[in-house]
Amino acid sequence: MKSTILEINNQKKTSGQTYIKWVVLEIHENNTQFNKNGITWLEKYINANLESIKLMPICAEFLDDENSEPFGHGLTEVKDGTPLFENSAVVGTTTNAYIDTIDVNGEPKRVLIAEGFLYNQRYPKFVQWLKSKMFDGDFPETSVEIAAVEGSDAIEYEGGWKEQGRIPMKFDFTGDAILGIDPADDAAILLELNSSKKEDNLMSKSQEEVVLELNNKLDNKNKEIGELNQKVEKLTEDLKQKTEELNAAVKAAKDEKAKAEAKEKEAQKAKDEKAKADEELNSLKEFKNKAVAEKMQGELNQALKEYSPEEKDVAKEKIEMFSKSPSVELKNEIISEINSAIARSFIAARSKKQASETNSTNFDIYSEVRDSGQQSSVTIDDLY
Repeated sequence: MKSTILEINNQKKTSGQTYIKWVVLEIHENNTQFNKNGITWLEKYINANLESIKLMPICAEFLDDENSEPFGHGLTEVKDGTPLFENSAVVGTTTNAYIDTIDVNGEPKRVLIAEGFLYNQRYPKFVQWLKSKMFDGDFPETSVEIAAVEGSDAIEYEGGWKEQGRIPMKFDFTGDAILGIDPADDAAILLELNSSKKEDNLMSKSQEEVVLELNNKLDNKNKEIGELNQKVEKLTEDLKQKTEELNAAVKAAKDEKAKAEAKEKEAQKAKDEKAKADEELNSLKEFKNKAVAEKMQGELNQALKEYSPEEKDVAKEKIEMFSKSPSVELKNEIISEINSAIARSFIAARSKKQASETNSTNFDIYSEVRDSGQQSSVTIDDLY
């Protein structure tokens, strides 16, 4: 089983720190089981040395100057039996560790689990790299570092050192590195730096493997960069084409807008000219109507001179109406109404005069008859 990070989050709040939990190692039942580095971890020896894991540094060797992506342990040399990790940085601290059983692909595994914090204020890009890897389901691996206890020259193994199935019995946990590469033999070297195996050969082998793995990783990165550059070139070309199309569309839209604005200006100009012409026409109509009204008023006044005030009073209301809104029809009605009134008055006066004359000339129509009767008797010949 690989030693992998199980959890990383900001839910357990401590300013400047990000909580992390990971599998440090898998515990075996006996020395017939061991990891790919030949190490057999027994639970009784893990418990016996578990106190040393508290405050154990969490480390990383960075590939770049931005401290974003890890590589290995950062081992530079072994001096007087002590490994030196001058190319690594302490990115966090272990606060607790315990043994538990977890399910791995449907199979129970006995493991050592550690908890701690990463320094997110000092290595924000590294913490973000871890989160993105875990979000993608690519859990970064770790590799634990142990060394001889204080006062001892080497790690003590049960039954001595063995190529496979060697059991660390007395040791201290000194660090755990978060790796960006597959933990291979270099992890085993770090685990046994203080063992009885010859250190210079191990260092030589470790450096060769590290360089080889680094070259392979760089080749892969260069290949990825090349593919990304091709994508960038294609995207740049597509962007250029889209930009040209967009610029052409913008130009066409601007041209159409300019045409529309020109037509709108022409329409507005025609509208303004029409409004001006209408205003002038209305002014002329008003002037004409005023002149016509004055003319008709003069004509009416001239016609009314022939009538007395009493005669004009007959059409007083219409005369006042005419002064406000003169018209030929109303003028004719006024004259006609006055003339009609005069005619009626004349007829009435004449009728009255005739009646008076008739009354003054009355005589006895029977007088002559009486006279004739007095002179002689009337005969038929007298009557006819």
